[in-house]
Amino acid sequence: MSVYQNKLIISGKKVELYQYETPIFVGKKKKTKKKYKRRSKEEIMAEVKANEDSEFKMEIMRDFSLRRTRARIVRLVDSNHDLRAFLTLTFNYDVPGLRKANPIFNKFIKRLKRMVPELKYIAVPEFQSDTDFYGRKKINGGSVHYHLLVNFEMSHDKLEKIWGQGFIKINRVKHINHLGLYISKYVGKNLFDIRYFGMRKILASKNLEQPIIITVLKEIKEFIANAIGNIPPVFENKYRSDWLGIIHYRMYGQ
Repeated sequence: MSVYQNKLIISGKKVELYQYETPIFVGKKKKTKKKYKRRSKEEIMAEVKANEDSEFKMEIMRDFSLRRTRARIVRLVDSNHDLRAFLTLTFNYDVPGLRKANPIFNKFIKRLKRMVPELKYIAVPEFQSDTDFYGRKKINGGSVHYHLLVNFEMSHDKLEKIWGQGFIKINRVKHINHLGLYISKYVGKNLFDIRYFGMRKILASKNLEQPIIITVLKEIKEFIANAIGNIPPVFENKYRSDWLGIIHYRMYGQ
C-alpha cells in the first residue's frame, strides 16, 4: 500500500497540480471476514436515514463521474495536438443501443485504418433525442451517433463511403480554442442513460499519448522547479471534498 497527498498531471503543455488535505491510499489490505452481528436499533435507524439521503448522494456521485469523464477527454485531447478534424457519424436507420452500434463503429475503424495506418481517434457515443418531431416518445429511445476527433483529413464523400451507414459531418477544428472542452460537452447528463450500462463511455485508439501522472512529492518538486519555476498558475481554486477534505487545485500552461 502506498500513500500520497500531491498529484501532478501533465497533458501536453498543460500541467495540473492537486494538493489534498487528506492522504490518499493506493491499494487495499486484505479484509478479514467479519462475524455476523445483530444490528442495534441505532444502527437500523442510521441505515434508514442513509437510504433517505441515497438519492441526493447518487446525484453527487453522478456529477463527480461526469466531471471525471470530461476531465479524461480534455487531458487526452491536450496530450494529442495532432487531432485536427471533428467528425459526427450518424445512422440512416434506427440503432437505439450501443451493443448493436459499437460493433458497426469498430468495423468502420478497421476499414479506416487500412487507409490511415497511423490513425488516432477519440470517440464519444451519444443518443439522439428520445422524442420525434411531434414530441412523441420513441419506444426504444433515440438512435446512436458518434462524435470523434481524428488525426487526418479526408474528403467528405470518401469518408462517408467508408462509414457506409448514413450521414457524416466534418468540422475543421484548427480555429477552436480549448478543443478538449469542445468535444467533452457532448458528454452530458445522458451519460447515465441505462443504455450505457456495461459499455465504454469513451472509445479511443491505443496509440494516443497519455497524460503523465506523478504522485511522488520529490519528483513533483523537481518538475515544478525545472519546468514551472515562479510562473503563476492560469487558474487556481480551493474546494472541499466529503472524502478528501480541502483540495487545492492549480493549473499551469495553456
